[in-house]
Amino acid sequence: MNPREFKKAFFDRVGNMDQLLPLLDSLQDTSFFFKDRQSRQVMNNQRAVASSAVKTEEETIGKIGYEFWNPEKVATYLMQDEKVMQTGKPMINALCTTPEKGSDTAIVVSKIPLFDKEGKVIGLAGVWRESISLTALPPQHNRLSAIVKTMHNNYAEHLLVEDMAAEVGMSRSQFGRIFRKTYGLSARDYLTSVRVNAAALLLRSTQLQITEIALQTGFYDHSHFSRLFKSVMSMPPTDYRRRHSS
Repeated sequence: MNPREFKKAFFDRVGNMDQLLPLLDSLQDTSFFFKDRQSRQVMNNQRAVASSAVKTEEETIGKIGYEFWNPEKVATYLMQDEKVMQTGKPMINALCTTPEKGSDTAIVVSKIPLFDKEGKVIGLAGVWRESISLTALPPQHNRLSAIVKTMHNNYAEHLLVEDMAAEVGMSRSQFGRIFRKTYGLSARDYLTSVRVNAAALLLRSTQLQITEIALQTGFYDHSHFSRLFKSVMSMPPTDYRRRHSS
């Protein structure tokens, strides 16, 4: 039996995946998770649960991250999920902000697609670990972090990728390549995630009309906003508001 056959024969005999949880829970500095194709949580180790607003893993299962993590940061994670599952390609060591509320700690996150026996993507597995304060990033990230700060502070404005690239003295292609490698998303998609997060906050905390929220968060109109919001959050803005209110 060759090595591949030997490995496959063993793993075909492995039973319930829950038996791995004690091992994964021992990774006290690393969060580990599985998600399904709709980004619903299937498994979380204790470090991942500790970063959330709930006390047990069971309270996260079958739910999307904004229901138990800081909802103002989750759109970025969901867009990363979709890229990984749509392309079938892993995302390795991307830089994000922590899902924990009130912290500016950077996390390094990796995600890989999971395939069924027919080769169809059915979800993903991922890990993240704390890195350093975002205010203490190494020099090579300084230029990009300035652009990210601009996105977070001025998301309602008409921001163009060409202008961002010019601001840091890069060509558009060079800027796009480095940004995607660092953050796991294109600059355009990252900006969309920032805008969706801002819109989600307004949906939860105000009674503004959907069109007004769209315009305040940098979207062209109601239709443009609703389409992108649903593509990220897996539900239209009206349903998100209703679900959060209830």
